[in-house]
Amino acid sequence: MTVDPAVDRPLLLFPGDPLRPRRGAPPGRRRPGPGTDPHFAAEAAAAQAAGAATAVLDHEALAAGDAAAAVARVPRGAGPVWYRGWMLPAGRYAALSAALADRGRRLLTSPAAYRRAHELPGWYDTFRALTPASAWLPCPPGRAPERAALADLAAPLGTPGRPRPLVVKDWVKSRKHEWDEAAYVPDADDTGQLAAVVGRFVALQEESLTGGVVLRAFESFDAVGEARVWWVDGEPVLSGPHPDTPGLRPAPDLTHVAPAVRESGLRFVTTDLARRTDGVWRVVEVGDGQVSGLPAGADHRPLFEALVTAGAGYPLVLTAGRVALRALPPATAARVADGEPAGFDWIDGGPPEATSGGAGIAVRAAAAGDYRPGWGVFVLTDAATGTALGSIGFHGPPDAEGFVEIGYDLSPSARGAGWATEAARLLAGWAAARPEVRTVCALTEPENLPSQRVLERAGFRFVGEREGLRAYEIDGAAETVAVTA
Repeated sequence: MTVDPAVDRPLLLFPGDPLRPRRGAPPGRRRPGPGTDPHFAAEAAAAQAAGAATAVLDHEALAAGDAAAAVARVPRGAGPVWYRGWMLPAGRYAALSAALADRGRRLLTSPAAYRRAHELPGWYDTFRALTPASAWLPCPPGRAPERAALADLAAPLGTPGRPRPLVVKDWVKSRKHEWDEAAYVPDADDTGQLAAVVGRFVALQEESLTGGVVLRAFESFDAVGEARVWWVDGEPVLSGPHPDTPGLRPAPDLTHVAPAVRESGLRFVTTDLARRTDGVWRVVEVGDGQVSGLPAGADHRPLFEALVTAGAGYPLVLTAGRVALRALPPATAARVADGEPAGFDWIDGGPPEATSGGAGIAVRAAAAGDYRPGWGVFVLTDAATGTALGSIGFHGPPDAEGFVEIGYDLSPSARGAGWATEAARLLAGWAAARPEVRTVCALTEPENLPSQRVLERAGFRFVGEREGLRAYEIDGAAETVAVTA
């Protein structure tokens, strides 16, 4: 049985360089293909380092309505695709999806999901309790709603009897850099000014107006700056400053945001968060992660490692009962290997020594090119509280015979409460169900009776001694693996 790691790789699609669609070559030699748009070159390098295949599209052709020409250099063949590029109207994104499908490729974010994340009416209901109250009215470019219609739209926003400041935008964008002229209304009850600001906003947006007009209740925020959090399959994989304020790096509280992101079912999204003056973190915007800007200088590796893992069909999180196992992509594993908390709330203040050692093994495997998404280290957490209790993971991906080995480690304060048993049962069960796995194995010292009891309770059976260690196994569910080039 042979497994080709390349079949697990998603394709990351970036805009090509518009100024150098084909780089030059010496006379008599074939010219190479187009390069990546310089704005996305660092991201493409991070994606490749994470194990993704990359390709480029002609953004100008796509914007002009020729989606087939835009994807002409995308390799044909079955496989999932993440797009990372310039913002697209929903209709253009749908055309991109169809053109890729004609080449055998499938965007992991569907056109419907893109519109739901990209446009406020799509995401608002899910985040209603976490974001300023909003109302919207469709209108075409160049035709602002009438004054009476705007007054009716604004009526439920704010507190009656008090000034009701509003922010004006369309379904995607505001014009906050023309704040007084085209974005801010001090009091919705002044319907003349409301109509003037909306009219100016619509005029400035011209043909780029998306959907119509949105009115949002104004909320006062602290001067700590906005944070942009990147979510892949409901997990926050990267948090950093908003691209507009790269020098401000707030640390948002995600306690209430995470459940809403997971409820949305959107695979790759961003949330822009700001702290209100009463100390509550609020969702200012939700965006599709494929077209949300990364701030300059940010470490992009955790994001692209998560996209590769999720795009290849492997979990970022495994959950069962009270246990949640959270994958450590290589960049995050490197921090754990150095003894850092790496964003986790560890029960004993930091990762235990064996956990750091296991993370280091995963980092070295990635550096040697032996890393495959889904077959690394997971942090064992309490699903209810998020507290990190230890780690569990694989010593490497399944070998040519379908054999894979697991190991685990608990912080001292977490031992004796059944966490290791539940984690081993969960991870071994997931692995055994994979088509490329025939046998899941764990080894333990003969004198380590607690570990042996953990494995027995988790469903492993003792199969004999191997090099002085006791071997325990669970059979995989599959007998063959189909591999395509």
